[in-house]
Amino acid sequence: LLYNTYMNSIFAKKPFIVGIAGPSGAGKSVLCKALQSTLPNVSRLKLDDFFKNIEEVPRYMNWVHWDIPSSLNWDQLIQAAKDLKNGKHAMVPNYSRKENKAVGEKCVFPSQIMLLDGFMTLYDARLRDLIDVSLFFDLPEDQQIKRRIQRQPDVEEGYLHHIMIPCARKYIMPSKNYADHIIDAEKSPEKVAQDCTTIIKKTI
Repeated sequence: LLYNTYMNSIFAKKPFIVGIAGPSGAGKSVLCKALQSTLPNVSRLKLDDFFKNIEEVPRYMNWVHWDIPSSLNWDQLIQAAKDLKNGKHAMVPNYSRKENKAVGEKCVFPSQIMLLDGFMTLYDARLRDLIDVSLFFDLPEDQQIKRRIQRQPDVEEGYLHHIMIPCARKYIMPSKNYADHIIDAEKSPEKVAQDCTTIIKKTI
């Protein structure tokens, strides 16, 4: 209660939510870390924290199907985004990618700028309605595969070709149509951060 009272006193308006979407390997997390280190009053809400526990996620062929919308707890995610939008703190899952399950909770506090990032950030209309400016990181399929392997050397190529890429085509790439700005994710991380910082400063 005391924290929310304090936050209400310092914000002249509601937190400004920046939605960041795009396929695997496009550099969304790299950008968020760069913005948090260079801009004041920045917090982050990650879609990755709202994955379901592995036993709840559908399977396809021999793989756990992480790349479909039903792998995420959407209602919980949207409620957290609403709370933050209204200047309240949000209790969110502390998701362990090593264990593929939530291992408790953590608190995300509102800031002047809220980063909301993940591969399907622009997929659900309820979430899009809460976003003030949206960025879509565009990356060709061959680069999606290359970067995923670099980040996760043990990933099975079958997963990339039978799940990741088809799902990107079906669920992620079409959401580009909802973005306010398309970001060329093949640019250097420094150039991408510079471009996105300029967009945010001009929009906020």
